[in-house]
Amino acid sequence: MDHFNYDLDLIFTLAALVPLAVAVAAWALQMACGFCSQEPPEFWHAVITVVIIAVANVVLRFFLQVTDSAHGMAPQYLLPAVTTAAVIAVSLPTGPFSASTITIVQIVLCALMYYALQWLAALITVPFAI
Repeated sequence: MDHFNYDLDLIFTLAALVPLAVAVAAWALQMACGFCSQEPPEFWHAVITVVIIAVANVVLRFFLQVTDSAHGMAPQYLLPAVTTAAVIAVSLPTGPFSASTITIVQIVLCALMYYALQWLAALITVPFAI
């Protein structure tokens, strides 16, 4: 019975956090477009773009694992960034170089938000651990 409760906790956690992560990534895409002097997309267009990017990267990761090509820096970091830039170039009215810049800025924004949340979690939980 504990296994059933664990699975429900996992499902409820994913149901709460996946839409939040997509919304934050869409916001980061809008901010990155603004930073790169491109017209930011509407929120729902940004959400659709983020979902397409996620699906494209999942398919890429699956393909790399199946073909046993997921070794080294290029398949692990470079190909997902190129895939993301290609989806942004197709989805938004921008060129490939601007899309690459938008991708880099979006990665930096998402990383900053991740580390800020990690710092906040550590700030909150450390006093209770002492």
